[in-house]
Amino acid sequence: MFTKSTSANPLVPRKVATWLLVVTMGCGTAGITIISPALSSITKYFSVDEAAAQSLLSGYFIAMAVSQLIYGPLSDRYGRRRPLLVGLAGFALGGLLAASAESFEVLVIARALQGLGAASIASIIRAIINDSYGRLEAAGAFATISGIMVIVPIFSFAFGGLISDLIGWKGIMFGIFFAGLIPLALNLVFLPETNLRPIPQIRLGSLAQDHLSLMTNRVFLTFMIASSCSAGIFFSMIGFVPFEYVRIGVDISEVGFWFMLIPFGYTFGNFLTKRFVHRIGIERMSQIGGLISMLAMSALLLPSVLGWKHPIMIAVPCFFFGFSSGFVIANATMGAIASAGKLGGSASGIVGAVQMGFGIFGGALVVSVGGYEHFESGVLILIGLAALSTLSSTLAQHFSKTLPL
Repeated sequence: MFTKSTSANPLVPRKVATWLLVVTMGCGTAGITIISPALSSITKYFSVDEAAAQSLLSGYFIAMAVSQLIYGPLSDRYGRRRPLLVGLAGFALGGLLAASAESFEVLVIARALQGLGAASIASIIRAIINDSYGRLEAAGAFATISGIMVIVPIFSFAFGGLISDLIGWKGIMFGIFFAGLIPLALNLVFLPETNLRPIPQIRLGSLAQDHLSLMTNRVFLTFMIASSCSAGIFFSMIGFVPFEYVRIGVDISEVGFWFMLIPFGYTFGNFLTKRFVHRIGIERMSQIGGLISMLAMSALLLPSVLGWKHPIMIAVPCFFFGFSSGFVIANATMGAIASAGKLGGSASGIVGAVQMGFGIFGGALVVSVGGYEHFESGVLILIGLAALSTLSSTLAQHFSKTLPL
């Protein structure tokens, strides 16, 4: 079930089974991706406009962002296991509440509850990986796990549209319920505690001091911004890109299949990260990923420039964005957490919160410029985020020259 450390030191944590981390992370990701193909159906069911669909994502992201700031310190104090189990239970409960929602307001609340639970997955799994590996090894392990678990969003994109078409959007919410219940049961049985040096207590003063030290750590900040921009692009895309597919004539049940190219690209990018991170380094790989992301987002403007609108013209740039994210997210995320030293749990929580925050920020900007109605306006926001990711990776490369491996 798990691999014991070969060290005789009892304070060296056991490495958690890869399959358990994959299942847990994958199920948490499903809460974001499976709803995307059904947004059009939900807006029609509740008779709300397309921009209102952003609240189903923003409510989830806001709850997830704020909660990760709490789960991180809690996992530093009480261990990784207990906060994760509590979060998984909340995630499952949110899915059940959403499935029974009869008003749009209740559905938004249920999505926020799902976000509260999913925050534990995003924050604590990263901390568990950091507990068990060194800096470069952690980036490789994170890339491996991300590359494998991306199978879940591939299927959730595809089957989200099919479930919505065949059963209705409430079937998707029942799927989220089981996506919380199954990993909850598995972690109850198989998850060992990896935080073997918990902090004695949580003091608000020391917590604020710890957060301040992280926010003045230039390596941490630049890596965090690089990964958050890439994550923010993805979270923004799943809100408004499906509507563009529908506008050019793609059936709702097919939207998820076109979206599948993003996680396919992400899988390939993570595979190359695992293979080349020791040779190229996390800073350089993150920088390369940012440049590819800028080109991919710019290519989304081609349909309007060429006057030829076909789903492949959206899907191919999305694939290359997913590919670039495989370079950026794994390397920049683990680079940020590794730079935090003993504050790995808090750092993981902050990174996750800021990644969600960039999703909220990016989505809000897309709405403000009319991206849900005018696709090209939203794409310009994504290009800006890609440029900021590239700049941050470049600065991280400069600041981390003296960081020990």
